[in-house]
Amino acid sequence: MLPPLDPAIVQRNPNFEVLYKDLCTRKLNPDGSTRDTKKQRVHDEIRRSLTIARTNYHSSQILIDSLSSLSTHTTSLPPDLHSPIETTTALLTHQIPSSDRDILTENTTTFLDNISPIATTLSTHLAQTATHICTIANPTNPPTFSNLNATAASLQENATISLPQSLQHANQDLANTLTTLLTTHLLLLTHAIRILEQTQHGALTRHTHTTSEHMHTRATLLALQAKIHMLAHPPPAEFVAALKEFRRVQGSGERGLRDREMLAKKGLELYGKAGEKGMRDLARRKVWIEGEIERVEGEIGELERGG
Repeated sequence: MLPPLDPAIVQRNPNFEVLYKDLCTRKLNPDGSTRDTKKQRVHDEIRRSLTIARTNYHSSQILIDSLSSLSTHTTSLPPDLHSPIETTTALLTHQIPSSDRDILTENTTTFLDNISPIATTLSTHLAQTATHICTIANPTNPPTFSNLNATAASLQENATISLPQSLQHANQDLANTLTTLLTTHLLLLTHAIRILEQTQHGALTRHTHTTSEHMHTRATLLALQAKIHMLAHPPPAEFVAALKEFRRVQGSGERGLRDREMLAKKGLELYGKAGEKGMRDLARRKVWIEGEIERVEGEIGELERGG
């Protein structure tokens, strides 16, 4: 199977399209092998002869196997025919030597004299077997015995012709799809490279880089101008006085905070030195003072009511 052609190649080379069609139709088989008409005819004849030989062989084997099991699978034959059938089967399978065949002539003669009922029973047995095979082949919709040959031919055609051709077409479609995918991927990569070139090394990137450098230069210039202005123009006296006053107030507030911090540390040291006993004494004194306050407030209240 040749790969599909790119339409662009066909447009540029019309003669190549003719060569491609000639290869696909006359020189190559559908499977991609070289076409040789003479050899293919010989191969087809050999294939037909082989099919006929295999069919005859398997038909003979089926008849012999069915005949060997006929006595055990049917009850329509009389018992006196069982022995001739078994003897004939043994002769057909070459299980009896040639020197002993004369002794079994009577059984062979009996088998041939009763060939009609034996053939009828064998046909019935084969028909039942074929029915079972049809049911096994398609349990939901088994084919009828009359359509068995057509069904088998259809299955053989599907297995040898239709399905391989479908597989070949599927492979060709897959190859075409893969070609389309690779072409699309190539276009995607081309656009991606172009976009990267424009964003990393193109005009847009250069413009962005130039703009950022210009803004950086302007910011540096403004910083230098502000520094020069600050050095060339001293601040007003009112502004300097306000800054000094703010610094003085901030310093006094800082000293006040430091004094409060020292007093708090001293109080913590006194509490640490007093320990648990000192804390209990303070608690008792607090309770006593609160009691005295309540007593004095009560006496004052009585005096006010009495007055």
